[in-house]
Order: sequence, then structure tokens, then C-alpha cells
Amino acid sequence: MIILIPAYKPDTSLVHLAHALKAQHTGSDPLTLLIINDGSGDEYAPIFDELQALGAEVEHHPVNLGKGAALRTGLNWARLYRPEEIVITADADGQHLPKDIYTVAEHTLQAAKQQRKALVLGVRTIPDPAAGLEGTKVPLRSKVGNSMTVGFFALATGTKIADTQTGLRGFTPQIIDWALEIPGNKYQYEFSMLLRATRAGVDLDEVPITKVYEPGNPTSHFRPLQDSALIYAPLLGFLASSFLAGFMVDALALFALVAAGVPLLGAVVAARCISALCNFMVNRLIMQDGAQRPSIQRSMVRYAVLAVALLIANAALLELLVSLGIHLVLAKILTELVLIPISFAVQRRWVFLPVQKTQTAILSARQQTLIYH
Repeated sequence: MIILIPAYKPDTSLVHLAHALKAQHTGSDPLTLLIINDGSGDEYAPIFDELQALGAEVEHHPVNLGKGAALRTGLNWARLYRPEEIVITADADGQHLPKDIYTVAEHTLQAAKQQRKALVLGVRTIPDPAAGLEGTKVPLRSKVGNSMTVGFFALATGTKIADTQTGLRGFTPQIIDWALEIPGNKYQYEFSMLLRATRAGVDLDEVPITKVYEPGNPTSHFRPLQDSALIYAPLLGFLASSFLAGFMVDALALFALVAAGVPLLGAVVAARCISALCNFMVNRLIMQDGAQRPSIQRSMVRYAVLAVALLIANAALLELLVSLGIHLVLAKILTELVLIPISFAVQRRWVFLPVQKTQTAILSARQQTLIYH
């Protein structure tokens, strides 16, 4: 097995982790520790030299490229030199205990023996009694970030997983090539991987691991604003499309038609038709996530069905709100706030679903989360 650890300006906890992994390895499969120095600089050379002295393979990026790039470097190394072995990724900051890394590895080995395309996730659900209160207290930015991505992930894919931000993951050899095709050099790479897995027939297996957080997360290099924007780019792009190509065009047309004396129901229908085609073309680009894109004819038919359903819902809800005495502008805003998330979920999970997703893959997607208790 290969334990892959991307490292940017690590402290001595990475050396301690390497020692512990070596000491606790009891399996018959040979262990390869693969460390990616992601442009940490000369100041950190002694740490990487010590890791090499322990027998670790160390690959160097001359400059900092980001966690996604470091993970791809390691996965490509595995494909070139150990193509039949599983790969376990872990973080360099000591938040993954050696026993948990080996638990994920054991599950991944079983999935590989079954010839499964599986991505095994170590989800942080088990309190660590030895860590005390501070060691198990989830930092606010991690709690908020994970809650948001869990909700977005469920909305986008129809699959609920407990921990979208975990860096402890197991890759069976069957998905290495697939993982290398995923773009993104920063933190969005790991989240994009989860989004694409549900559309590529890759099983997502969840294995509970211990919650270990440093008080204040001092060694984390996650930038809350910049990196969150990258992670949420698919949703942000869709919302921008819905607001500009959908809501704004639709709303302006609606208000103009009503002002011209067109009855409300007719104005709603006409305004939605005006904005629909522009919205369809923009969303077809936004929803592209690496899976083979469905034919424009097929997705347009499905989009038309969705548009009719949303049109009926839009008109009914708007009529109801106006009849309750709510001003038309506020009623329109409330209606869109309700329907935009529904539209996003249906478009991603049905309208732009690739043709090649077979019934077997659909069944696999429904059953893909396997949790060991």
C-alpha cells in the first residue's frame, strides 16, 4: 500500500506520524510512505531529509502549487511505479491517527480485492477521549464549512455523506486514472472528486474515524474566503446563471409585461419562455464536470419538461403570494428563492445526467454509502 501525504511547510508532527506509521504497520503488504513537498522552501528541508532517512519517498514541487496538484503528483507516482497498489491519502498536520489510517487502508484493500471502483472516506465521527475537550472540539470554520458542503453535496447529487472535507481517503487502483483527470490544483480538487464520483459510478464508502482537531487549527493552510470560493464554484456559477440569465431576465420581462397590461398568468408564461433558452445554454456549460456530456437534444427535452413544471409552480406560488397581499416584487423574490435550489438539484441530477449512466450505476449510486459501525 501507498500512504500519500501532501505537505506544505510541515512541522515535526509529520515526522512523528511517519514514525508511528512505520511502527504500527503489521500487514503483509509492503508499506510505501510517499511525501509530496509542495514548495515548502529551504527552511523545511531538514524535515524532508529526516523523512527520507526514515525510508519515505519524497517528491518535490519547486514552488507551492496547492493540495490538489500535490495529490495528483502522488497519484501519478503510484500509477507509474505501483499501479496495482491502493493509495491512502492523509494530512500532514497530525489530524489523522495511524490506527485510523490503517482502518481506511483495510477497507480499501477489501474493496480492491472485489475489483470495485471505490473511494473510501474516513469520516470524523468518533470522539477521542484521550484528546480532552479541546482535541475534539470542531473549529468553527471547519464546522460551518463542512455543514455547508454537506448540504450542497446532498442538493447536487442526491447522496448524503457525513464529512465532505476529510483528507483521509482510500483509492482502489481502479480509480487512479479517473482521479488524475479531475482538474483543480487547490482545495477544490477534493470536493470536485466527490461531485464527480456520483456521476462516474465510483462508490463512496464511509468509515468512521476519530475526531482530532488542533485548538485553533494553527497549522492549517486553508484560506476561508479564497478556498471556499473555489469549492463552491459550481453552486456559485449556477446561482449567478439563475440570477442573471434566469431571475433578472425573467423578472424584467414580467414587470414590463404586467405594466403593459398583460394578465399576470400570461406575463409569467411569456417571461419564463424569454429567459429559458439563455438559462439552458449557460447551465449546460456550468453543469459540465468532466463526465461525458449528454446530447443537447436529450438534455433540452428534459430541460423543457423541468421548465414547464417550474413554470406551473412559479405561476401558482406567485398567484398565491399576491392573493395574500404580498407586493409583486417581494412575491417574485420569495418564489425564486424557493424554486432556484429545486431547479439546481433537478438539472444536475437529471437534466444534464450523462446518457452512459446505466441502470447498474444508478443502483450503485443509491447503495454506494457503506458505513462500518
